Amino acid sequence: MRYLPFLFDGRVIGGLLATLLRHPLRSLKALGWLAGTYASRPMELAKSLAIFPKTAAIARELEGSDFAVHAHWATIPTSAAVVIQILSDRPFSITAHAWDIYLTGPDELRDKIQRSSGLVTCTGYNVEYLRTLLRADQQTKVNLNYHGIDMGRMKLTQRQRQPGEPLEVVAVGRLVEQKGFPFLIEAVGMAAQAGQQVNVTLVGDGPMQAELEALAERHGVRERIRFAGRVAHAQTIAAMCAADVLIAPSVIAKNGDRDGIPNVTLEAMACGLPIIGTAVSGIPEVVITGRTGHLVPPENAQAIAAAIAALYQDPVKCREMGANSRALIEQRFMIENNVGELIDHLGQFHRSHAAQATAAGCGCGGH
Repeated sequence: MRYLPFLFDGRVIGGLLATLLRHPLRSLKALGWLAGTYASRPMELAKSLAIFPKTAAIARELEGSDFAVHAHWATIPTSAAVVIQILSDRPFSITAHAWDIYLTGPDELRDKIQRSSGLVTCTGYNVEYLRTLLRADQQTKVNLNYHGIDMGRMKLTQRQRQPGEPLEVVAVGRLVEQKGFPFLIEAVGMAAQAGQQVNVTLVGDGPMQAELEALAERHGVRERIRFAGRVAHAQTIAAMCAADVLIAPSVIAKNGDRDGIPNVTLEAMACGLPIIGTAVSGIPEVVITGRTGHLVPPENAQAIAAAIAALYQDPVKCREMGANSRALIEQRFMIENNVGELIDHLGQFHRSHAAQATAAGCGCGGH
């Protein structure tokens, strides 16, 4: 792996000047594309222009090679890949996740995908949405590639909760709107009113912490919810292994932001936990009611409380669903398999580009 030097490094400035002198019209075209794409978002335009010298230097280095570019995130990294393509004719592909899809306008996404050799994304939900942006003959550019889990970093829970013992819940994520934690706290309040002993370890920090602590106080469950803050990955896995269930109460934020399949959900499943998750984005692709947990409607504390009650009353079924969770990860989310699928996708993208380029008579393939 090699990183580019600092923005004002001589190699960057030299690459920029060489590109401007060799391709003045292409440079103007690239700058024009950036200006048009970000015309209504001056901050994003400023960020893209700030990295233009590096982008131009990369284009200079790749020009005439048989390398392709892969852009991780459909936002500014993909904009940089478009600029490199304009300047050097090198093809590019994209990995898109969640916020970069749903906080980017459909016209911008469509343009970027059409210019690309192909795109991978981490949920079937994303695949369906992105394909709606494209013509039927372009939809095969969008492909599914789930995130893989490194099982070597996971631990299998040994917890054996008995009837009548408290249900230990873990929830992990930034304390922001799209995580839906107010509905979890409200549900824990309902569980307490029903006489159920439910403890929550909430791992993560963020701007809503004070609001969430006040909400827990208001529902009379402040002593039941431990705000653990941000912790190291190993401590997060330890918190999962000390729990009976992970709850992912995700919602779609007012600005359209949302989760994909939260990585912490997959990690908890790898640890052998059932999941209570909401029917948002890609979560239904792994949370299957009665098999790996309970899928509930978003923004519905009562439904979360009902799912908590079901697990509270049946520790054996809870453990069975946790074992099913682990099995699903082993079947579909092993990092070795998913990285292999990603390599296959990238190879296919750029073989297709090479074939199209050869058919067009330009002879500029990529791999």
